[in-house]
Amino acid sequence: MKVVIGLCGSIAAYKSFELIRLLRKEGADVKVILTKSALNFVTPLSCQTLSANEIFIDQFVLTKGIKHIALSQWADILIIGPATANIIGKAASGIGDDLLSTTILSFPKPILFVPAMDTEMWQNRIVQKNVKTLKATGYYFVEPGIGSLASGKIGKGRFPQASLILKKIMTVAKGYGSLRGKKFLISGGRTEEDVDSLRVITNRSSGRMALEFLYAVICRDGQAKGIFGETTVCLPEGMKISRVRTSGEMLQNLKDNIAWCDCLIMAAAVGDYKPYSKSSEKIHTEKLNLKLKKNRDILKELSKHKGKKLMVGFSLEDKDHLKRGREKLDSKKLDLIVLNSDDAIGSDEIDARILKKSGKIIKIGRVDKWQLANKILDECITEMTAKK
Repeated sequence: MKVVIGLCGSIAAYKSFELIRLLRKEGADVKVILTKSALNFVTPLSCQTLSANEIFIDQFVLTKGIKHIALSQWADILIIGPATANIIGKAASGIGDDLLSTTILSFPKPILFVPAMDTEMWQNRIVQKNVKTLKATGYYFVEPGIGSLASGKIGKGRFPQASLILKKIMTVAKGYGSLRGKKFLISGGRTEEDVDSLRVITNRSSGRMALEFLYAVICRDGQAKGIFGETTVCLPEGMKISRVRTSGEMLQNLKDNIAWCDCLIMAAAVGDYKPYSKSSEKIHTEKLNLKLKKNRDILKELSKHKGKKLMVGFSLEDKDHLKRGREKLDSKKLDLIVLNSDDAIGSDEIDARILKKSGKIIKIGRVDKWQLANKILDECITEMTAKK
């Protein structure tokens, strides 16, 4: 594997030395780009010694060939670490005014950002908007760690452990391009059903699981459309996303788009029931008895249009997880169903299992939703290959 690592002007720049060492231990050929600001924190000689390769510093010097194009053609993956707010902003805005930023613009393969900065900078709304823009474009990120920062504060913004970054690099290198030419329709968030002019029946789903699916599909070079109900997470601009509110709207929107996709992932938390009727005004009675009727089962309805499409569902139960999961898998004609723990809604991590149509059970364990999305996509690839 051929790797280019771009070092920016951060006190954490020296921590990239351990990453270079681990990459070389794995047999990678590593070249390093240093920004002018990075030279305030590390020396070219240190980088050259560790990488055993030439070091690239300035865009605007006379050399044979165009350096950013040559590096883009040479490498399999580009790592920006530590990535400052400055380089993240440049990349999100399409600015290319030095060697590293022009290499980012011309790089056709996976790019992985490893941010490191003070907590307030990382949480800044503009920085977060830029991060979402880059993720929506298909760039990868390793979340910064939590701990002591250069400012003396405790918070999020530390350069992650090199071993963690290495695992991410290997995952990215393995998965990139694996969904090229495949189209995924993904539902997410929660539906709402009106009780009166102010109140609704809903649930606590955040929409994060579906958002991680969208990011993961795009990062693997696939095409993705999202249909979201209400969400707690902010959805990025620049992605193909439709918004709905009720179960009926969700069903209709999915029906309108089902013919487009190769795979449907139903990650939305759709309400099972809705009131028989909605009051046009706020209800003021001291006691309220709601008469409910069952919503149409979206996956059962969509299974009528299944054909050769892959269909993935989710099951969240408080008991009899496996039994009820099998019943849903069969009745809705699913290829895979993800059995979630009952604390999955609204949380950042899930203890999950995947049940396949063949009866095989894959134990995932407790992982974050990005990791789970990628593990499920790996199984989707296996099933799609088997259907050919």
